[in-house]
Amino acid sequence: MTATHDWLHLVRKHLEGCDLPTLTRESVISELAAHLEETYEYARADGHSEADALQLALREVTDWRALAARIHRAQSTGVSMNHRTKTLWIPALTTITSASLAMMLLQFAQVRPQLVWTKPVAFFFYWPWLGMLPFCGALGAWLSRRAGGSILSRLLAVLSPVLWMLALGILVEPVELAHNGLVHLAYFGYGIANWVVLPGLALLIGAAPFMRERASENKVAEAEV
Repeated sequence: MTATHDWLHLVRKHLEGCDLPTLTRESVISELAAHLEETYEYARADGHSEADALQLALREVTDWRALAARIHRAQSTGVSMNHRTKTLWIPALTTITSASLAMMLLQFAQVRPQLVWTKPVAFFFYWPWLGMLPFCGALGAWLSRRAGGSILSRLLAVLSPVLWMLALGILVEPVELAHNGLVHLAYFGYGIANWVVLPGLALLIGAAPFMRERASENKVAEAEV
């Protein structure tokens, strides 16, 4: 007859006094217990006696505290990455995609930007697109707040389209300066105003209602304090 081992009790006993956060302690214990049980079952399937199989399973762990700490770090990293994806990357991608789709639809409809000449270059006032950007910003901020994102995460998600444009402009500018000289700095400034400052303001206008913490979140924060 095969003996039944309480792996959870065994692991819990070995981890007594181990400094693990309460929220993840049981998860770490469960994972370790499942690993030991699996090793034990493999050993039994290979023909080892119950005593030998148990010893082989226990030999899998040479330092219980170190292994528990590694599992905890791995779990914490996974939770952190998952949280960042939900609160930043998905909302940012949504904002970029919606802003790009708005631009594509306007271009497909042959809606042109209004040019205002201010020598030596012109401002591109793409009023219809600027008018649609607040909705894109609101969507990104709402998604981030809904997932529990911080104010900084919401801002980064909302401004992701213009931050991408700013990064692209900074990367290209040295090449333009090398070809055209310092005079191109004026064009760079106008470009920043056209494609970063004005769209950024439009995105922030839409995101403004979602930048405040909800009442329920404030109550939770006060309770934690």
